[in-house]
Amino acid sequence: MIRITILIINIVLTFFLYFLNQWFSSQEIKISNINQKYIKNTRKLREIKKIDTWLAKKVKSKLLHTPNSIEVTDLRLIEFFDRFATNYNFKVKKFIYHDKNAHYLSINYTIPRNNYVKLVDFMKLHYQGGYKVIDNFILNTTTLQGELILVQPFLTKVKKKEHIDEIVPQ
Repeated sequence: MIRITILIINIVLTFFLYFLNQWFSSQEIKISNINQKYIKNTRKLREIKKIDTWLAKKVKSKLLHTPNSIEVTDLRLIEFFDRFATNYNFKVKKFIYHDKNAHYLSINYTIPRNNYVKLVDFMKLHYQGGYKVIDNFILNTTTLQGELILVQPFLTKVKKKEHIDEIVPQ
């Protein structure tokens, strides 16, 4: 009788341990899935933090010095052109054009191919208060030519939409 009870207890314990092992395995898989999601989310958060610091360092600081008038905006573009026109053979491709929030100046440039120092200086050019976009970069046998677009943001005053009752007399 004792042997039968011990045998039954062993069988019950075996089933119990088997199902406990199955439950533990399923929980371990769930935990590993949660950990993988956590790792992915942490990586995304780190990337967001890098982007936020870049925005604060580069973009927000430039937006603080954004001019309020169109004249100052255009003057900054022209001053940049005048300062570097002789060094890089600047020629205006498209004079100052604009959209709602920025003015642009398209400039063609030419740099001798054998002048590495001038090329490095050109790549390091910094446009204060705006952005510099190298649109074309064409390498010929003797020269390096392309298009440089200067972007100068400016603040516009938002016009209040007039209501129809204000326009049409009642």
